[in-house]
Amino acid sequence: MGMRGIFWWGVMLWSVTITQAAEKREIAWLQSPACKEHLVSPRRAPRDWMTRTAAVSLNQEWEKDRGKSWYVELQREGARWVEAGIVHGDANCVDWGLRQLAWGFGQMQNDGSFTCKDPFHSASFLVESTARSLLLLRASSQQKALPAAACDIMPRLLSSARWLASETHEKTLAKQRIYTHRRFLLGCALEQTACLHDDEALHQKARALVADGLSLQRGDGAFPEKGGHDSSYHAVALIYLQRYVLLSSAGPWRDQCDRAAQRGALWLSSRIDEEGRVNVEGNTRTGQQQEVGRTGVIKQVNFPEVAQALMMHAYRTDDASAEQKAIKVLRTRAIISR
Repeated sequence: MGMRGIFWWGVMLWSVTITQAAEKREIAWLQSPACKEHLVSPRRAPRDWMTRTAAVSLNQEWEKDRGKSWYVELQREGARWVEAGIVHGDANCVDWGLRQLAWGFGQMQNDGSFTCKDPFHSASFLVESTARSLLLLRASSQQKALPAAACDIMPRLLSSARWLASETHEKTLAKQRIYTHRRFLLGCALEQTACLHDDEALHQKARALVADGLSLQRGDGAFPEKGGHDSSYHAVALIYLQRYVLLSSAGPWRDQCDRAAQRGALWLSSRIDEEGRVNVEGNTRTGQQQEVGRTGVIKQVNFPEVAQALMMHAYRTDDASAEQKAIKVLRTRAIISR
């Protein structure tokens, strides 16, 4: 493993008592019957996963032709493999996911940045998905994958998180304020990294970002996107906010975040009819051919994320009706506009 790997493995063990209970709260949610059955399906790593490229989607084309566009955020697919491997006890699945995340950090510059398009937002996804994966691994039965991951990823993760938190990005943060979900995404990314590294500066930056996101919530509970509401991106905001809540210590601050999350879940539920169809009327970004994603496909409502946001709420609050509505969303996968 080498001295650097031993050092970072030691860092993770030293700080484990700080967040272990919080990490196990999310592990418990992932291993709940509803989550295992409807959200996190078993995956099987490719037979040649140890030798094939770990680049994902457009990034594979970029490896062949450096003139093409790439996005480091696409490597967050690795976190889904890690998650599935943890939930279903598949070590190869975990290792294949970690390789995809490590590929992303293999492209990192010395200052923690990336040369892909939209580098700040793209790096936010990679940092969040990677930090969460390591936290979940630390609290799971798949810990044997951690020493190598600590060696390859931990120091780069910290560098990238500190780059994201740098004061040089204040103008970027101000411009991104129209996307409320990005406040919670970045806040979650920095908080998760702070938990791994026991970094107080990152803790404080994360809290400030989440607090700003909470201040943007409308009176009806919606988290705004581009001057209005969006059923799909609201669910994304709700997922990251709830992940932050699961990591937070008990007290007034967590209570404030929790109340905002519950109001957000009620608003999302109000956008779903009894058949599980998601209302896209007035959506600013999805469901009505408004935007195109990274791969050139028109953005639609992300039904798994809508369901996940509601299922997380259901698990945290024992709201059985929200869980049933989430399952209907996954079965129906349809929109309405009224």
